[in-house]
Amino acid sequence: MTTNPSRPNPSGSHPSRPTPSRPGLRASAAVNGTPPAPRPPGDPAVGGVPLRDLLRWWPLVVLTTLAALLASAVMAWGPQDPAYRATTRMPVTPLAQSDETFVGTGLVRDAGDADRTSSTVARLLDSDRVAAATAQALGAPWTPASVRAAVDVKPVDETNLIEVTARADQPGQAVRVAETFAQTALDDRWRTISAELDRRIAFARQNTDADPNAGEESRRLQLLTFVRENGVDPTLSIDSTGPAVRVGEVPAGVITVMAAAGGMFLGVLAAYGIERHRRRPRSEDEGADGDAGANGDADGNADGDVAAAAREVPLHAPEPLSRKP
Repeated sequence: MTTNPSRPNPSGSHPSRPTPSRPGLRASAAVNGTPPAPRPPGDPAVGGVPLRDLLRWWPLVVLTTLAALLASAVMAWGPQDPAYRATTRMPVTPLAQSDETFVGTGLVRDAGDADRTSSTVARLLDSDRVAAATAQALGAPWTPASVRAAVDVKPVDETNLIEVTARADQPGQAVRVAETFAQTALDDRWRTISAELDRRIAFARQNTDADPNAGEESRRLQLLTFVRENGVDPTLSIDSTGPAVRVGEVPAGVITVMAAAGGMFLGVLAAYGIERHRRRPRSEDEGADGDAGANGDADGNADGDVAAAAREVPLHAPEPLSRKP
């Protein structure tokens, strides 16, 4: 009996034929499982934003740069009040570390290092109480806050020297503020030290009266009494106040360059933020729509492939049974 070439094989499989291409399924796999194609090497990006998208915002960068230049021009070339600075020098003469006469008083004692000694005294002088007393001595329009902002107390490196620097609109005013602050600080310190000396003198007198032969204690009493009656802190004083000098201002060219750089940076930063804001929601929506469309295409292509395969399989009527002769 002749075998029909179109009849299925006894094993139940059709003769080998080319498998129909299924582009829809490949597209669906590319969307669902395969990562997108990488950005071409010639397309640079900044923080995930293509550079060409940032360059579209060049008007914004130019606008922010011009705004910064305009503001800097107003600051650099506009009317400004001149500023002057004056400095009062205050030498420190600390007591020896082994001194026992002035124990219990606020007189400056050597800390073993010039920087440490002067730094400690500078911190004590630069206080709110001294600023308030200075503002009261200067009168209106000075306030404790304005005095704190105008005065700077710093030690001179590697020396027992303190500088009180004041800044004001007029040279004479700068000198007055520096000298007033330094003198007020000394007066404030002396009020505390004098009370401490009084207690120390009273203690020394008790010891001297109890033992008239106490020569060392008698000597200490005489020294304490001398300092108290003199009314001056022997460890801290005012040396001199230099003439006021005009404070150097930043050149207009430097201000202009800094303003241009700052404005350009702000413009680029704003463009980057806008692009990031625009791209984030759009990428999420497109991802959801793309998945749905890809799934729909896959289903449609699969149905089309099945129909095409069904059309390719020929339908044959069953052959009549052969009769034996």
